[in-house]
Amino acid sequence: MISAAVKLRIELLGLNPMDLDLFLTENPDYRIEIYDNKLSLLQLKDKHHVFVDFNSKQLTFRSEAHLNAELVIKAVLGKKKQATTIMDCTAGFGKDSYLLSLTGSKVTAYENNPLMYALLKDGLKRAEIENILLKKIDAQRDLKTTDCEVVYIDPMYPASKKSAKNNKHMVFLQTFVGHQADIAEKLFLLAKQSNAKKIVIKRPVKAAYVLDQKPTSQIIGKAARFDIYAI
Repeated sequence: MISAAVKLRIELLGLNPMDLDLFLTENPDYRIEIYDNKLSLLQLKDKHHVFVDFNSKQLTFRSEAHLNAELVIKAVLGKKKQATTIMDCTAGFGKDSYLLSLTGSKVTAYENNPLMYALLKDGLKRAEIENILLKKIDAQRDLKTTDCEVVYIDPMYPASKKSAKNNKHMVFLQTFVGHQADIAEKLFLLAKQSNAKKIVIKRPVKAAYVLDQKPTSQIIGKAARFDIYAI
């Protein structure tokens, strides 16, 4: 049951509380509430709160001290790191969209899951971020007609036992958003038909190429790699 305060917060975000209540009814291990002035989902078993906070110490460190060293910045903006327009097809908690927006780029972020969308929109509103346009639709609907120069795809992959144990936010994504086995392939095919100049796909380091198509170039980190396709 959603409290009056939470219902009001959700409505101020332009959302229908009933849409979120439906998801929560199916997942009784979570309760939506206001925590430290943030729209949050409480994991009842271990009392862990899941929310979006663009002013967190972790993101502040990444954005202030190491922005140009971020692999996603290198992959999406290239060597010159010039601001551009970006379509983030799988926004999730919005961290990559946020980092990219700090470069002066305009980001159109897509998140179709009502709960994730609500947390993300609440976080964007609190942080007063203006150059991220958040859309609550499946990115597949807009891909062919996007006017963004770069299409960024970071699909949800099955979590390893280690990451699921240590990352409560990942557990939340696995529970509510889930893994779509062929979403990267679908988004990639549609992106290739768009007017975008570049497609960037985030992958596990040892994963196969999407549709076995070798990228134009790569940025490889310890935990993930970015496959870059010039169109």
